[in-house]
Amino acid sequence: VSTLTRLYIGVWKFPDAAGLQGACFPHLRELGICSIAVEDGDIDAFVARSPALEILNIQGRMKGVRLRLVSHSLRCVQICSFVMESIDVVNAPCLDRLILSECLDPAGGSRTRVRIGNVPKLRIFGYLDPGKYVLEIRDTVITAGIKISPSMMITTVKVLSLRVRFGVYDDVKMVPAFLRFFPNVEALHMTSEKCDHLAGNFDLQFWEEVGPIVSVVLRLKVITFREYHGRQDEIAFLQYIFQNARVLKDVMIQIINPRFTSLSADEMTRTINNMPDEKWVRKFQIPVFRSIGPEGLSPWTFQRGADLSDGDPIAPVKFITMRVSVVLQYLHFYVRRTVLYCQYVLSEDWAFP
Repeated sequence: VSTLTRLYIGVWKFPDAAGLQGACFPHLRELGICSIAVEDGDIDAFVARSPALEILNIQGRMKGVRLRLVSHSLRCVQICSFVMESIDVVNAPCLDRLILSECLDPAGGSRTRVRIGNVPKLRIFGYLDPGKYVLEIRDTVITAGIKISPSMMITTVKVLSLRVRFGVYDDVKMVPAFLRFFPNVEALHMTSEKCDHLAGNFDLQFWEEVGPIVSVVLRLKVITFREYHGRQDEIAFLQYIFQNARVLKDVMIQIINPRFTSLSADEMTRTINNMPDEKWVRKFQIPVFRSIGPEGLSPWTFQRGADLSDGDPIAPVKFITMRVSVVLQYLHFYVRRTVLYCQYVLSEDWAFP
């Protein structure tokens, strides 16, 4: 046991914390816990006994579990396809990335509390979903319209991913709050979540009333928007970004598989090309991709986030800055400042409209 460096446990009952007393895993660097029956405190105790642990991957339903992480070595935490009562990152001074994906709806529809404590090196954070998480930074619960002081912000986060139902007021009003709490975000990855019942029409006036956001105006360089449906609420958000982001360089939009919407791929693409502010469309030469896969994003895989050499594992595409102009005829647009290559992530199915 003392020589283990990588351990994955699946479809099993996790040993209780009492049974770990005296046990130590001094060289364990990567731990995966998948579809395991655990009790509250079991994972916390295992992590505490692994002083070299850098990567923690968790998957599965763990109803009632309140995860509480204290580790001076953790650099990557990924939790996917899960049910938990709360996730509390108490003290993780080396944590670089926290990725929460596919939070399953627990019985009763309660949201999972996510608390961020001492994380002075946190750089990548996602996928924040206001419909599924209650975010707490240190001792402050993030709510719409909250007054923010500098001491409440997390200034180290450069990559932020949000999953939002743009037709639901309670979701949309949280987006400005999230962006204000992370003032130095340079790459923003948005996903438009399925919305069964549209609760409002959020036009550009809604976003104009939000006012300027520091990260959008002064920091944002990359934005990707996935599962685009061509609705007015999505267009209004993109317009707000294009009108306010002064240093924005790269944009990518992926439209939803037309099988899951009333609009065709051409109709959705036209809503982008015919935005009221056409100068922004011309300026960014927006590449548009079409999903040919199932509705929603492909399941997250631990390999993506665990590659610590990848500065942005959430990005659906990679942008390489070039000084020369390149014509990509098969994309039907000219790229003036960037050459785009697609990183087809695992089984994700993309096509060009």
